[in-house]
Amino acid sequence: MENQTSNTPPQPENCPLKQCPAASKGWRNYIGCFGIFFAACAVFMVCFSVVAILAFAGISKFWENNEDEDATPNSLSSYEKDFIAGNHSSNNVILVVPVSGVIYSGLEDSPFGGAEGAAANRICGQLRLAAKDSDIKAVIVRIDSPGGEVVASDMIYQAIKNVRAQGKPVVALMESVAASGGYYVAVGCERIIAHPLTTTGSIGVIVQTYKYYNLFQKIGLESEPYTSGPMKDLLSGTRPTSPEEKQIIQEHVNKVYDHFVNVCAEGRPGLTARQIKGTKIGDGRIFLGTEAKTLGLVDQLGYFSDAEKKVASMAGIAADYKVISLRKRFSLSSLFKGQAASSSINVKLPGDSTISGKLEQGKFYMLPANR
Repeated sequence: MENQTSNTPPQPENCPLKQCPAASKGWRNYIGCFGIFFAACAVFMVCFSVVAILAFAGISKFWENNEDEDATPNSLSSYEKDFIAGNHSSNNVILVVPVSGVIYSGLEDSPFGGAEGAAANRICGQLRLAAKDSDIKAVIVRIDSPGGEVVASDMIYQAIKNVRAQGKPVVALMESVAASGGYYVAVGCERIIAHPLTTTGSIGVIVQTYKYYNLFQKIGLESEPYTSGPMKDLLSGTRPTSPEEKQIIQEHVNKVYDHFVNVCAEGRPGLTARQIKGTKIGDGRIFLGTEAKTLGLVDQLGYFSDAEKKVASMAGIAADYKVISLRKRFSLSSLFKGQAASSSINVKLPGDSTISGKLEQGKFYMLPANR
């Protein structure tokens, strides 16, 4: 009888295949053995990576706690400083605090850079530092914002007032846009300087909801809410709004608007609440910087250099000062905290067709209205 030819290729004496219990079953099992080996390596690498990340986080925390005892959130040592103008070696600091983008009640910036928008927590943190640090003699609030959330805008306004209560002058510099909540922030400052082409004003309040019950009817979809009271879902888009519900929302808007008007009247000595409310100043329209100057909404027209000179003079440090801005210092621990940034909000100014509007339902805003 003839010998049957084996399908298994010849194997040298030192071949690893012979060490595998399944070697007699051919090359497929040979590959399977190595597959198990590589899978084990992959599991090991994942475990090693997790341990390494935790170790780096712990080392970073230790490093931060020991490298600089003064590096607390309430000290200049906790920030990176960007020099803008003046004398590098001066101890008299003018701090520039930017309010750029839509104002929201957000967290701190991520360690990789600023989140889109003006996070009230970050801005208020820098203003608290300005009020406390003896080296900071004055503040420029650099505004390029169409406004934002009512509470967030008021938080920044109150923080500015606190800096002024410490005897430190604060000047607002309006750049491209300082409307609605952006203007609310500005009136907290001792003096307002606007670019001639600044878009400002828009004194008013808006809350927005969407009605999609007609769409639901077309596609055969309906909502079935269970509420503790008849007004719990008064902004629901799944049904028409009753006259009583509209009255409740309108009264709320009116109260917030009255507060806005009173804040403006308090911040602008030449204007009274009566001159603002019910007139073109307070009906929600926008103005150029030149028009705002004529109406008494700003003190002067100018540029950053004008704001710098003015606030230095007000602080009595015109002969010796440096202008800086602050950035959060990068650290491994801040990286691993996974701080969340608020989702961006795009706003459409009247007459601007390039930016779409997006407001969160149920929140009250000091923003130009979309039409």
